Amino acid sequence: MKNQIKFMIVSAGMFLASFAWAVPPATPTLYVSPDGAQVHFYWDEVPGAETYTILASDLATGALFGEFDMGDTNRISVALPAGSGYYVSIRAENADGSSAYSVPRRVVISDDASTPTTEQVIQNYAGNVIYNTYRDLADRAEKLNAAVTDLQFATNDITLSTAQQQWMNTRRPWEQSEAFLFGPVDTEGLDPALDSWPVNATDLQNLLDSDTELTVETVSALSDDLKGFHVIEFLLFGTDSSKTSAEFTERELQYLGAVTNVLVNDTQRLAQGWNPNGGNFLAEFAQAGSGSTTYPTQTVALQEMVTGMIGIAGELASVKLEDPIRLSDATLVESQFSFNSRADFMDNVRAIRNAYTGNYLLSEGPGLNALIKSTNPALDETITSQIEAAIAAIDAIPQPFAEAITASPAEVQTAIDAVNTLLVTLSNQLLPLAQ
Repeated sequence: MKNQIKFMIVSAGMFLASFAWAVPPATPTLYVSPDGAQVHFYWDEVPGAETYTILASDLATGALFGEFDMGDTNRISVALPAGSGYYVSIRAENADGSSAYSVPRRVVISDDASTPTTEQVIQNYAGNVIYNTYRDLADRAEKLNAAVTDLQFATNDITLSTAQQQWMNTRRPWEQSEAFLFGPVDTEGLDPALDSWPVNATDLQNLLDSDTELTVETVSALSDDLKGFHVIEFLLFGTDSSKTSAEFTERELQYLGAVTNVLVNDTQRLAQGWNPNGGNFLAEFAQAGSGSTTYPTQTVALQEMVTGMIGIAGELASVKLEDPIRLSDATLVESQFSFNSRADFMDNVRAIRNAYTGNYLLSEGPGLNALIKSTNPALDETITSQIEAAIAAIDAIPQPFAEAITASPAEVQTAIDAVNTLLVTLSNQLLPLAQ
C-alpha cells in the first residue's frame, strides 16, 4: 500500500511538473498611433507567442466589431472611417493557450479637418507628446522596479521573465523620446545617466567583485556607464539573452535592485522637469513667442521640433544601424543583450512619427502634419509614407540584429537606406518650412 501511495505521489508530481511547462504567453501591450483616418497599431513581441489576435468592438454600443488574426506580425496600419470609434484589444497565443486580452484602447477617428494654429501645434507637442512620453516612462520604470523586487525575493525563471519583459516595456517610451533630447534631459545630464552605451563590463565586474556597498546612494554616484538601462539589461539578460535565474549571485541581485531604483529616480526627475506643477519646462516650450526666454519666437520652437526629428534619424541611420555593419563589429549594437535592438530602432522612427503627428499612444494631435498638409499635401504624404517604410524595413531585419549585420547585410542596408531617405526629406524639405 505504501508503495502504491508513493507511486501515486510520484506520478502526480510528474504530471504537475509537465503541466508547469505548458505556459500560455503573457498578455502583450497594445499601442495605438492615430494619423487622421490612418491608424497604426503595434504591440510587444511576447516571448513564446506564435500568433496574435486583435479584438475590436464598437465604441458607442460595445457590440463586437470583429476578431482579427494577425499571424506572427507585431504591427498593422488601417484606414478607418471619419467619425468612427472603437475599443481595441490584443492577445497572444501559442500551442499551450492564449493570454488574456490587453486593456482595451479607445480609438476615435475625428471628422474635424480644420487646420490648427502654430501655437496649438507647439502646445500639443509639449504636453501631449513630450510630457506624456516622460510620464509613461516614469510609470513603466516603477513597474520594472516592482518586477525586480519580486525577482530579488523569489529568484526563479518566472520572475526573471517578468522583469525582462518589463525592461523591454520600459525601454519603449525612452526610445520614443529620442526625437526630443532637449530641455531637462540635456541640461540635467539625464540622457547619459539613463542610456550610456556600451556598458563598462570591466569596471562593472570589478564592482561586483569588490566589497563596495551597493545602495541607491552609491550606485547613483557611479559613472554613467555603470548605471542606466543597459547595466540593468546586462544583469537581467546576460551577454546573449540566455541568462537563467540560477545564474544570479547575491551581489548581482543587490546591484540590480539599486540600479533599477536609480533609474526610477532619474525618470521621475525627467517627468518632473516638464511637469506643470514641477520644473514646468512644458510652459517654457508651450509659450514660445509669448513669454518664453528659451524660445523667443514660435519659429525657434518649430526648428527645435524638426531638428530633434532629424537628429534621431541621423543617429539611427549612421550610428545605430550603419556603424556595426560598416565596421563588422557586433559589440557596437545597442540593446544586444536582450535582442531588443530592432524594437529600439523601430521606436526611434516612431519617435519621429509622434513628433510629426502630435500623437502619443491614444492621445491625438494636432501636429506638424496638419500644418504641412494644409499647404503641401504631397510633402505630408511623402513624410508619412517614408516613416512607415522605415519602420517596415527595420521590422524585416531578422532577429537578432547583432547576427543580422553579417548574416543578413542586404536587409540591414535596406533599412539604412529607408531611414536615410526619410532623413533627407526632413532635412531638405521639412526643415526649410520651419525657418
